[in-house]
Amino acid sequence: MTADSNDRGSLAAITVERDRLLEIVTALGAVSSSAATTPELMRASVQQVMHLTRSQGSVLELVDGTQLEYRAVAGTVADYLGLRLDAATSLSGQCVAHKRIMYSRDTDTDPRVDAGACRKISARSMLVVPLFRGVDAIGVLKAVSARPDAFDRIDEYALSLFAQFIGGVIARQAEADRSAALAVEMERRAMRDELTSLPNRAAWLEELERGIARARRARVPLAVMYLDLNGFKAINDQHGHAAGDRVLRTFAGQLRDCVRFSDFVARLAGDEFAVMLEGFHDVRGEVEVVAARITAAARAGTVWDDAVLQCLPSIGIAFQTGPDYCAETLMRAADGGMYRAKNARTPFTVTDCTGHIQGQ
Repeated sequence: MTADSNDRGSLAAITVERDRLLEIVTALGAVSSSAATTPELMRASVQQVMHLTRSQGSVLELVDGTQLEYRAVAGTVADYLGLRLDAATSLSGQCVAHKRIMYSRDTDTDPRVDAGACRKISARSMLVVPLFRGVDAIGVLKAVSARPDAFDRIDEYALSLFAQFIGGVIARQAEADRSAALAVEMERRAMRDELTSLPNRAAWLEELERGIARARRARVPLAVMYLDLNGFKAINDQHGHAAGDRVLRTFAGQLRDCVRFSDFVARLAGDEFAVMLEGFHDVRGEVEVVAARITAAARAGTVWDDAVLQCLPSIGIAFQTGPDYCAETLMRAADGGMYRAKNARTPFTVTDCTGHIQGQ
């Protein structure tokens, strides 16, 4: 071979390496600019690993106690999402423990590997690099091939550089995901009654305004029920607050079972509940039937020790038709109707919000 041939061969090799390094830079840029969630980012990472190392399969594993779990997979490993390896007996575990790159040129003869797992994923050779969050190794990126000794120094460099970068990105994105999930949970709790799991007063007021807007557009009646449990204080005094809490939870379940899925049920405070009913036409034919159903369900009471605790509701029902729907008017009329029912010892009253009582 002539000197010119050697020079051309060296230049070609340098060009190949340069192109592969450019691929690494491009891949890092794509990941750094991604707005993906953590699972999406992990999936994108293993796809990039296959492209950068020309491996046949790629895995992102995260530490979970004494094991590592396959959290993202690609290529020949795609069917093994969720596979778990013991850290003590796997090359991935040693990679995490020693915080350095591990390369198995031939897993058939390498005592460091989990031979069974390697055969399962057709990994005759594999390159494993640690993922870091700060100074802590939190997992590994792994490239695998069905051929022995399939990876070279550029593969090692590419995977190592990519892992150094992606570990921090995944850690930051996971933290952002946790913060977002916490914000959603805090918002959910702010709108939810913890005892009964029903929407609370704040959620009720928001949904009532939305219900009024829907009724106004459709020009159909909207009804509100205001409910109060008779004798609830006596149960608290006689049996304790734990019994009272049981009564409230039981009644909340009875109430949900008595209305349609589309009806909105809330606990306003103490033993006060509210229901918004939409999509009906005949108050006596439909809304009063619902009130009677609620009363009948409440008669079953709540089992507490050897007793059955019974709190029957007083129900005030107010309805309104457009275009002059008003949340304050509906609530005031329903609240007043509930007190009239309580004083008259009747299950419910129905008011059309003009002061005319149509009720029981």
